[in-house]
Amino acid sequence: MIMLWSRNHSLTTWMKGGLDYIVLKSLDTDGIRIISSVLGQGIALDHYIRQVDDMVEEFTEINRVMEKTGDFTMQRKKLFQLVGKANSNLADVIIRLGLFDRSEIAWKNANYAQILEYLREEYELNQRFGSLDFKLKFVEHNIHFLQEVLQNRRSDLLEWGVIILLTIEIAISLYEIIKDSNMIS
Repeated sequence: MIMLWSRNHSLTTWMKGGLDYIVLKSLDTDGIRIISSVLGQGIALDHYIRQVDDMVEEFTEINRVMEKTGDFTMQRKKLFQLVGKANSNLADVIIRLGLFDRSEIAWKNANYAQILEYLREEYELNQRFGSLDFKLKFVEHNIHFLQEVLQNRRSDLLEWGVIILLTIEIAISLYEIIKDSNMIS
């Protein structure tokens, strides 16, 4: 969206927005802060959406390979890196962008709150965050599933270790029984 703004004292309302523009009755530093804040949030949200799209693509590829081979070969470290990336992306969006926070200027003045809400709606920030959140939930679901697969592998390995140790113990016990029975006879 291309946005133009100017001082327009002939406006009967504080602001007027339309397709690809916004006109303010009076442009001051607070108005510029509100506008630039929403523009910055939109740009940053696009950045995080691209990062999460890359993660979704990575998990899609992992799922395709699992579908073809029936096996999961990802290293535990790589999976934990994906977990960290997903968690930090969500935290960054919520904390750094402040999408759900209203600026102090908007709290103090209803006119600036009107501009803020109009631009949030115009840039579809809430809908785009909802889409991002949905994708992050997909990533989270995949991470949970793959962690269970890795945990099951580890459990299987430990179970085999116990079986081998029990087999060795039984073999030693049998050897001692046979040895003792040969000494008696």
